[in-house]
Amino acid sequence: MHCPEPAIRIAVAALLMAPALALAAAEQVRSELATRLKEALPGLAATDYALGSAAFDPALRERLEENRNAAAASGVLEEGKRLWDRKFRNGRTLGGCFPNGGRRIAGTYPQYDARLKRVVTLETAINQCLKAHKEPLLDADDPRTMGAIVAYVRSLSDGQKVAVRVPAAAEERFEDGRRLYVTRMGQRNFACASCHLQGAGKWYAERALSPPPGQAVHGTVIRNGVAIGLQTRIRECLERMGAAPFAAGSDELNNLEYFLTYLSNGLVLKANPWRPPREAPVRAGS
Repeated sequence: MHCPEPAIRIAVAALLMAPALALAAAEQVRSELATRLKEALPGLAATDYALGSAAFDPALRERLEENRNAAAASGVLEEGKRLWDRKFRNGRTLGGCFPNGGRRIAGTYPQYDARLKRVVTLETAINQCLKAHKEPLLDADDPRTMGAIVAYVRSLSDGQKVAVRVPAAAEERFEDGRRLYVTRMGQRNFACASCHLQGAGKWYAERALSPPPGQAVHGTVIRNGVAIGLQTRIRECLERMGAAPFAAGSDELNNLEYFLTYLSNGLVLKANPWRPPREAPVRAGS
């Protein structure tokens, strides 16, 4: 990997120096990071962050367009809709737990639950609904059940702008996500920021590295014919770093997803884009 651009180094330093006890406002973090990324990547429009690695890889962008119907063609959306509309033993459905049957809600998750004092992802909210209706919970990391449902709900919000709120009571959760993003861990002593801030737009191991804004926009992708969620992809990255992944649905991953999604505020949600198989020898990033 090439050495990081000076502006990116500054951005990393700013994130690292934000004191844990005097929490920086979430919007200040987002705004400062956006400004410094613009300086470091002047040829890239902020809206292009939603493309992920494809923003730096024309060949991958072409393949994404060729496979733009991957979610429907794979049967993921059909299965997700079936599970979403499936009647519980009491006659209710998952759709009944959400406003407007789940339409145009994906861009508002994760959310902070003031009663639980926790971050609630879309996966968490789905399991809360199942629990309330005394139905079996789903594995948050299962691509064929939870993944299919989330992919379907995201398809109902395709084109919606991400609009996640961080109220004052949730600043600590946002800060925890920020801290995890910049903390070095694992045998390789990497942080998420090592690649996606220091190396944003660079090539590493045949991959173009996407910047943090936009990563949640294409949070669920279609890979090998199944829906792979953002937390699964984060867990995969932790394994590549030589770190023990946090459990899917854990507070750590929920807070990290909260941080990343807030950085994507204002960007248009890209529902379920295709990604090549991980083992394919192509220049493709997540």
